[in-house]
Amino acid sequence: MRTRHHLFLALAGAVGVLGLTVADRPATAEAAAASAADRIINDPRVPSLTPYGLALPPQVRSDKTVQFGKAMRIALSGHPDFGRIGVITPTLKPVRKGDRVVIAFWARAVETQNGAPGRIGRVQLEATPVVRAIFEKPFEIAAEWKMYQLSGSADQDYAPGALNAALHLDVAKQVLEIGPVFILDYGQPS
Repeated sequence: MRTRHHLFLALAGAVGVLGLTVADRPATAEAAAASAADRIINDPRVPSLTPYGLALPPQVRSDKTVQFGKAMRIALSGHPDFGRIGVITPTLKPVRKGDRVVIAFWARAVETQNGAPGRIGRVQLEATPVVRAIFEKPFEIAAEWKMYQLSGSADQDYAPGALNAALHLDVAKQVLEIGPVFILDYGQPS
C-alpha cells in the first residue's frame, strides 16, 4: 500500500507536467494521482525498461533528482541506423481503436559534442511483433532532467503487449540518461 501511495503522489506531480488543463484535473492531489494511475498502461519504472542493441545492458543507477529515483545511463557512438540501440516498454492493458495515447518520458543529456543538445532519433508507439510505427517524433534533449511527450491515436484495437513505446537513441555521440517512460491511454476523444 505504501508503494501505491508513493506512486499516486509522484503521478500527481506528473499531471501538471503532462499539460492537463484545470478542467482535466480532479479536485485533490490523491484524486489526480488516481486518475493518472488509471490511465497508465505500462510499468513506467526504469528497472522495467528493456534496452536493446548493446553488448552489455546499461546499469540502472540511483538518482534522487528524477521521478521514482532511478535512471538508465546509455553511452552512444552515433550511427546512421540510430534505431539499432534503444529502450522499449510494452503495454500491459488493451488499447481501443481511436484512443488518444500519450508517451511521456524523462530524459537528460549528460555528455554531448561541443555542448550541443542531446538527441533521440525517434520516439514511437509501435505495434509488435512485426514492428510498425503508429506515431513518432524526434527529440532534442536538454542537460537537465525534463519530461518530454508526444501523442497520437491508436489505428486499431490492440491486446495487452501488442504495443511498445520505443526510444531509438543512437543518433549522435552522446551519453543520455533515461528516466521513467509512461504510456497513458486517455480513451476516446469527446
